[in-house]
Amino acid sequence: MGMAMILALALSLDGLGVGMAYGLKRIRIPLSSMMIIGFCTTLAMTVSMYCGHLITSQLTVIHPGILGAVVLIAIGSYQLIQTLKGRAELPEAVPVMTTAAGQIDDNPYRTLFCINLNFFGLVIQVLKTPDAADIDGSGVITLNESLLLGVALSLDAFASGVAAALTGILWYVIGMVTLMQILMIFTGQVLTGRLPASVLARVRYLPGIVLILIGSLKII
Repeated sequence: MGMAMILALALSLDGLGVGMAYGLKRIRIPLSSMMIIGFCTTLAMTVSMYCGHLITSQLTVIHPGILGAVVLIAIGSYQLIQTLKGRAELPEAVPVMTTAAGQIDDNPYRTLFCINLNFFGLVIQVLKTPDAADIDGSGVITLNESLLLGVALSLDAFASGVAAALTGILWYVIGMVTLMQILMIFTGQVLTGRLPASVLARVRYLPGIVLILIGSLKII
């Protein structure tokens, strides 16, 4: 139970970043939209864990738990490397543009959140302006918009779901990840502007570190 809870926390931290990113743009994510995002996470985790159990039933050369632990360590290592690389490449100043009237305007494209599709070693960077994030201009993430966001967030947990099944973590982790995802998005909206940048910078390292620790403990 404890290991499943830690894994759920690691997989849902992206939701915290998403909630804060939209909160900074004064775009609200209502509970109904959070539920849609949670449903996408549930579906993705169910499919991935089912695939993991299928793989487990076919493995004869290597113990499934060892393979799952190695996959978790690989996922965590990749995510940690990408976070460190992103920090190293971060520019010191954000460029601005001036309008025809001479007024300073923010860069119209900013990275609101970065989602790691760790299993394939692919990083999907979702660049949104406030207007693009809120398609209908209502200042609220609608059900349709939340479906797109939910699919993006659920991709991040897919590979970890396969690894979790290989290591023997039971199905109830799906519910934990779903509830934690919703809670983290809500928390991100509430904490917008209340946490110092230094704290937020450290939080980015947690998912990778936690996944590495879980994998290491499974091997031990």
